[in-house]
Amino acid sequence: MPTWSGSSASSSHLAAILGERNDEEQKQQAVEELRNLILSKKSDYSTDQLRIVVKKQPDLWQEGIALGEMFARQRALAAALNDSGSDEEDEDEDGEEAESVAEQRELHEGDYGGGKWGRYLRAPDFYFEIMREFGDKFVRLGELATIKRGITSGCDAFFMPRDVSREMLEKYPSELEWSIAPFIRRPKRAEVASGEVLIIRAGDKTLHPIERQYTRPELHSLMNVDRPVVRAEDLDRVVLWVSEPLEQIKGTYAYHYIRWGEKQTLASKKSDAVPVPERLTCAAREIWYDVTGIEPGIGFWPKAQQYRHIVAANPERVDCNCNLYALHLTYEADDTAAIAILNSTLVALFKTFYGRYAGTEGNLKTEVIDALALEIPNPALALPQVVQNLASALKRMQARESGRFLEERLRKCHTAAEVREAAKEPLELPPELRCGDRRDLDNAVLEMLGVADARRRTELLDRLYREITAHNRSVRIIEVQKMEQRRKTGAERISQLELALDAWEHLELEWRVPLPVWLQQSALAAKTVELPEGDVRLPAAENFLEATTLFFGKKPGRAHECSSRAEAELLYRIADEGLRGPVSIPSSEAEAARLLTELEDRLAEGRRELMRLAEERAGSEKLREQVVETLYRWFIHGKAQTSEAASA
Repeated sequence: MPTWSGSSASSSHLAAILGERNDEEQKQQAVEELRNLILSKKSDYSTDQLRIVVKKQPDLWQEGIALGEMFARQRALAAALNDSGSDEEDEDEDGEEAESVAEQRELHEGDYGGGKWGRYLRAPDFYFEIMREFGDKFVRLGELATIKRGITSGCDAFFMPRDVSREMLEKYPSELEWSIAPFIRRPKRAEVASGEVLIIRAGDKTLHPIERQYTRPELHSLMNVDRPVVRAEDLDRVVLWVSEPLEQIKGTYAYHYIRWGEKQTLASKKSDAVPVPERLTCAAREIWYDVTGIEPGIGFWPKAQQYRHIVAANPERVDCNCNLYALHLTYEADDTAAIAILNSTLVALFKTFYGRYAGTEGNLKTEVIDALALEIPNPALALPQVVQNLASALKRMQARESGRFLEERLRKCHTAAEVREAAKEPLELPPELRCGDRRDLDNAVLEMLGVADARRRTELLDRLYREITAHNRSVRIIEVQKMEQRRKTGAERISQLELALDAWEHLELEWRVPLPVWLQQSALAAKTVELPEGDVRLPAAENFLEATTLFFGKKPGRAHECSSRAEAELLYRIADEGLRGPVSIPSSEAEAARLLTELEDRLAEGRRELMRLAEERAGSEKLREQVVETLYRWFIHGKAQTSEAASA
């Protein structure tokens, strides 16, 4: 017996479909008429009010069986790819990741793999038209590729340090200055300048040398990926890459770094204060520091994105953190064609019917099982000329920042009234959908599907762009409405505090650390200094008598003597940001100079990140400034403290 799945094409409520009815008898009659309409249809049917998709139960069952078979193949492929990730939750992983792994394990077991019925309910008519005409040219991503988590290290602070070689060479440009640099073990400056040796900064801010041959570039987060490609030169992290026993590398910088790591706890909020080798993931390895063995993929699948769609190519085969997903092709084909197709607008639209919106409503999440079940144009069908067109368009897209699939006017709306007014306006394609390179890529995908007529391809692309723009418009409307529902005030316009709270939720954890805590974590061999109240003043360095003295309050003010000019400049910068009371700083002049540089970098980069979040939420310049002011206050003093102070 057939099963029918119905959906309103215009998001109408059932009451609107049935119409106004005065009594129960009329209501019953309307329901029966709708039932009869559904039962009478032997093929797909749609009007402005509803859509009926006809599916036979055996077809749905076979679809679930096919997914189960695919998941079984995926398990075998995962084993072949030497997944060294522990089943235990990694100490540096998000708890959400462990839930994801458990969900995948459950759905991958058994003969029936489930089904993504959401597309029958949520997809527009355009999707069904495409699949009816070109469905035989599509294939599930899981039939062509497998998706793997990156390296589960057990302690990212040790295994995935930052490469600060260039920074150190610029900061200590001469041999004399190099001799006072705060390295745990001092390499020759020439070794670092040649590139044979790197200077890495571990999670506790200590600086170590290590041979380049014992590291590999590492992508730690997709937050900084703004185009469909990842290059090693753009990454600031490396991963320790040593598989030999220590005896075989004795005398190297890598040997000394590992021996140093044996004694460190590098505790965090997610891990206990135990030596790194004793952590669960590390202790489970034959050689505790050996994270090698996982082959990098051809690209990175995004677990979560907001109005963007970026599947970054990995031409240099860099490794990634366990919170990222790496794509591995399982068939012989051109990597570039596969990545280009995955970046197409067609895939960007289709993935929304497989993933789910979580948190802020504009944040789409696609777990591994969602991505594997996703239908994509089959890159194996691409002829050489189409592959060349795809590669050309993708290369141009990789040379620029990818934009959002969201109208600018909707992006600037922050109240329900504003989005209602904006929704009355005709659809306006976002700048990303007006880029020639994207249209060329999408045009090549349609040509690959068999749309030979150029005018037909233009017509389909215009419809596709309207569909994804309309989809993201509706998502944005719901998102803003939800934001407004969370408001605590009755003001007509959303408050700067509401926008700041939403932005803070989307700020990476490292930027939420208050400045006093960051100073305590960053100051090596720290000492505590009490900063008094009052405006701070630092005499010029040429003032021989007062160059190392800070003054607080009105002239002459309360004097605070520092041990060096570097310490005075560091404390001045800290006090200038509004901190008072006890603060932690290094005890040596060289370390004070180092920390001042790091502080300046953090403040500048942090403000840029806060500005970016504010610009995404606040429509007017004045409101943006107010949101940034609130965020920056939390950035310096901590959100809890400043919120409590405001409420008091």
